[in-house]
Amino acid sequence: MSTKGRKPKPKDEIRDKLVRLARDIFAKYGFLKTNINDIALAGGKGKSSLYYYFTSKEDIFNAVIESELVDLRENIIDEVNLAKDPQSKIKAYVMSRMNFLARYKNLCAAILEQSKSRFSYVESIREKFDQMEVQLLTTILNDGIKRGHFKIKETEFAATGFIGALRGVQYHLVAPVKKKSFDKTLDSLLEILLFGLIK
Repeated sequence: MSTKGRKPKPKDEIRDKLVRLARDIFAKYGFLKTNINDIALAGGKGKSSLYYYFTSKEDIFNAVIESELVDLRENIIDEVNLAKDPQSKIKAYVMSRMNFLARYKNLCAAILEQSKSRFSYVESIREKFDQMEVQLLTTILNDGIKRGHFKIKETEFAATGFIGALRGVQYHLVAPVKKKSFDKTLDSLLEILLFGLIK
């Protein structure tokens, strides 16, 4: 049975509101310094009633990350769809990825978090983000092959390698990318990365 167009249940609406509020609080204070009471108070709830919707602070943070991942994916797809050719789509993908990640401070912080042993949720978030990226870029590369722009045997492998190279400039995620100053660097990076792919 399809749930498309279904009116959200009151519990869903309250949970979504709490996720939106928590998103801002986590972004401002970070995961460690955020107190679950702050989220409860912001939502007009008591701490005990918050556990009706979430099992823990990690559960709330995971819900926040899930919402940011959905937004990020939709925004990147919108930007990529505006580009006309596969090379432009890859450039749009890189630019939108960096710009949007800079806005999603919770997701960015989780991706950059190095203490895997301390925070069990980090590895799961990284895996979800990696899967999303590989899937999106593989789709772009497959389109480039169909249109005769690229020569690639293993698109998923190529996408994974491309994303790995992008992480060499991951420091740009700490602030929104300044397009004019970054365009030349990005063009050079894409020329290197795409040299073996273009027919």
